[in-house]
Amino acid sequence: MKSYIIKETNDFYSLAQFFSENGLETSIQKTTPEGIVKMWCLEDVKTGTLVSAATLQLLSGVHTLGDLAVREDFRGQGYGKLMQELVFEEARKLGITELWGNAKVPAYYLNLGWEIVDWESAPNISLSCKTCPQRGVKCFPEIIRKKL
Repeated sequence: MKSYIIKETNDFYSLAQFFSENGLETSIQKTTPEGIVKMWCLEDVKTGTLVSAATLQLLSGVHTLGDLAVREDFRGQGYGKLMQELVFEEARKLGITELWGNAKVPAYYLNLGWEIVDWESAPNISLSCKTCPQRGVKCFPEIIRKKL
């Protein structure tokens, strides 16, 4: 028996709080930002604890793995990969052939078949990190692409 349940959600506020608490630079707001295609959450069946969440977004005319986070005390158990596969499956159903993303930890994504794309060749989907030591200075994670 699985110890988790995955659900599609429309509650951006709860996911935004979760993403922010788990190191992503997500604006916490009650309204869902423009461009969100779908959102999912993964919860522990026994406790109802939100363990992981992911979004599929449309940014600058391309589809992206918008946000993906796993609660720190549940990392290393395959939940991030599971959520990515869910996003990939949904993207394929929608006829999407590639996804883009930002990677603060690119090695993790490279191990899952993503590739790093140079900034000049990539769409404008960059973000500014507020939690790095260069706070206040635009710091850019790697831009990544996944062929589906």
